[in-house]
Amino acid sequence: LLRSYKTKQRWHVNPKMAYDTFFSLNKHLELSPNQFFKAFLPQVIHQDASGYKEKWTKIKRWRQKQHECYLKEIPFSDFKVFSKVLGSIPQDYILQSGNSSTIRYTQLFPMNKTLEVFCNRGTSGIDGSTATAIGCAVVRNKPTVLITGDLSFLYDSNALWNDHIPDDFRIIVINNQGGGIFRILPGPKNTKNFDTYFETTHSLTAAQLCKMYGLKYKAVSTEETLLKALDTFYVNNGKPKLLEVFTPKSINDEVLLNYFQYIK
Repeated sequence: LLRSYKTKQRWHVNPKMAYDTFFSLNKHLELSPNQFFKAFLPQVIHQDASGYKEKWTKIKRWRQKQHECYLKEIPFSDFKVFSKVLGSIPQDYILQSGNSSTIRYTQLFPMNKTLEVFCNRGTSGIDGSTATAIGCAVVRNKPTVLITGDLSFLYDSNALWNDHIPDDFRIIVINNQGGGIFRILPGPKNTKNFDTYFETTHSLTAAQLCKMYGLKYKAVSTEETLLKALDTFYVNNGKPKLLEVFTPKSINDEVLLNYFQYIK
C-alpha cells in the first residue's frame, strides 16, 4: 500500500545507511537525527491554519469518552481485568509486559507516567517473558511487576527456579485457559484443530508452581475479588507474590473486537 502511494519527498536520516523499503527514497542524509534537526528546525515555518491538530484532538477526546463508557458496560473479561490491573500499579514501578495479547491490551489503556514499561517482544514468540522480568528485577533493584498470559507464564515457568527473586517482585497471570489471541485473529474457531493446535485449551493453574517455588499465591475470578486482592497485592510481606486472574475465555474475543467498533 505504501509503495503504491508515492511521497513528494522522502528523506532517510542515518549516519551509515538508508533502506529504500517503499521505493520512494529521494535523499540519504548522512547525519544523526540530532544533527539533522538542529540544522533543519530553525528553517521551518510553522503553519497553524490546517486544523490538523484540532481535528485529531477532537477524535482523541471522543474515543477517550467512549473508552470509559465501554468499560462500564462490559462484563468481567480480559479487557476489564487489564483496566483494573494497570490502574493498580504503584508509582515508580517497572512494568514488564508479556508478549502477544498482554502487550496488545496494555496499549489500549492510559499509562502511569512514573512507570518504566518493557516488553520482551520477539517474532511472535512467548518464550522468555518471565525470565526477562525476573532478571530485570534482580539487576535494577526496583519494584517490578510482570503481567502475562497463562500460556506465556507456563511456557517459561522454569525461570522461577532460582534463589534470587526479590521479595517485592510481583506476577499477575491472566488465565483465559488458552491462547486467547488466536480467537481475535481471522479464521475458523471452535473446531478440534483450533482448540488443540492454535488456542491450546487447558485447565492448568499456577498454584502448584507457586507452592514448589515459594511464591505467595492468590486466585480470583470476579471483579469484586480482583479489586480486593489488588488492595494488598503490592504490600511487601517478605515473599514474591503471584495473582492469577481467571477470565471466561468464551467472551474475551467478542468484548475486544466490539471495543474497536464502539469507539468509532
